[in-house]
Amino acid sequence: MKSIKIIYLLLVVLMVISAASCNKDNDDSGDVYVYTTSTSSTLVSKFALQANSDVMANLDSVFFTIDPERNLIYNADSLPVGTNVSALKVSMTFNSSVGSAIFHISDASHNITDYEYSSSSSEDIDFRYGVLLSVTSADGLKTKEYTVKVNVHQVEPDSIVWPVSARRDLPASADENYAFGTAVTGSTYWCLLHNNNGFVLSSADSPAGPWTQNEVSWSFEPDVKSLAACDDKLYLLDVNGNLYTADESLSWTAAGVQWATILGGYTDRILGVTAEPYCYDEYPRREEFTPTAVSEDFPIKGTSQLILAESTWAVAPQAVMMGGETVSGSLVSATWAYDGNRWAEVSGVQSVLPALTGATLFSYVTFTTDETTLKTTAEETWMVMGGKMADGSFNKTTYVSKDHGITWVAGGTAFNLPSTITPFFGARAHVFNETLKVAKSPARRVSQAANQWECPYIFLFGGYNSKGKLQNNIWQGVLTRLTFKPLQ
Repeated sequence: MKSIKIIYLLLVVLMVISAASCNKDNDDSGDVYVYTTSTSSTLVSKFALQANSDVMANLDSVFFTIDPERNLIYNADSLPVGTNVSALKVSMTFNSSVGSAIFHISDASHNITDYEYSSSSSEDIDFRYGVLLSVTSADGLKTKEYTVKVNVHQVEPDSIVWPVSARRDLPASADENYAFGTAVTGSTYWCLLHNNNGFVLSSADSPAGPWTQNEVSWSFEPDVKSLAACDDKLYLLDVNGNLYTADESLSWTAAGVQWATILGGYTDRILGVTAEPYCYDEYPRREEFTPTAVSEDFPIKGTSQLILAESTWAVAPQAVMMGGETVSGSLVSATWAYDGNRWAEVSGVQSVLPALTGATLFSYVTFTTDETTLKTTAEETWMVMGGKMADGSFNKTTYVSKDHGITWVAGGTAFNLPSTITPFFGARAHVFNETLKVAKSPARRVSQAANQWECPYIFLFGGYNSKGKLQNNIWQGVLTRLTFKPLQ
């Protein structure tokens, strides 16, 4: 009886020795055995690509998510468009000693090639057509299969796209459309359109609509392009420059001042330039405020939208606008800012902005990727597009600024408008968050997918062509990366 027990013990020892000889890798200096009674007996604890500068700089820094519940190993931050993944080496570690780790590699004809991984050697793996990884426990009784994906962007993630399918007509458009204006009060978007049916003021909760036409009795002829808003009130000029204001009742009241132009809203007041003599003005006027003559290089008309910005280095919010036309008729290439008390030119001599009238300015978000860590960071980015130059030609370059309009650079082809959008001046842009629920691609370095997320879209209203005719368009643009399904 004792001899039987001795033989049994010898068999157990031989099994342990055999399992140890099949060990492929582990996280500790000594062998750690986890058998099939544990869910971690086949767990991959780390997966990485080996460095290969011919494929991509810092390839070994690409982060891979390991999802044991869905049996997936993948990089949430997709590699750049065009990255060659046909011959990549990998590195892996495991939660414990394993019996084997075998890659099953498909080719274009669905033929399978097997490669058994070892920490001491590594072969090239073709990730283009499908890769499975089979991990067997140290005792050989349990096997787990992972689908391994090396994701590559199929489109340029940091380009702005303007699908033709997303284009809309201006609200209440008619056979002939002459002029338009837009404004935002709180969460309400307004569009005033002058067409062959008269003046139509429409409102919506989103620039995508649906739009509601409002009953308005006009006792004056409005300058449609002057429509602006602040402090939940609408403002506009009549064709003689008289300023009018309206609350939610849409009953327009004369303000008792006459302006050459409305520049835009600033917190609790509207900013403008008086009719001759041209002076900086505001409505309602603060007690300490006195209109003063505008400087010779200040634009009195044709400016972009006035955009409100806040920054850590400014005591009060800054309102920024770009371009326009001076009293003498010269076009302006500068960015001007208002700090709550005075106007100042903020763009430096290094700015590459051309002199423009009717440029479109808006604040958006772009991303930069650290070349070493491959970490992607979101940055507030101001953009200028469209507008007409002094010789009558149109600006076709999108310019970007990441310091609230102080310095500008050309954004490159990724941000330039497509040929499907006719060159324009005088368009207005609004950025609005829409809720997306459909995944298009993994996007961020995290482990679980979000069910829905907010995506900021650019809505580009109207604009005028080379003949000065209003274009009946609302274009919807978006930075491609923002449509990718984020993970959290």
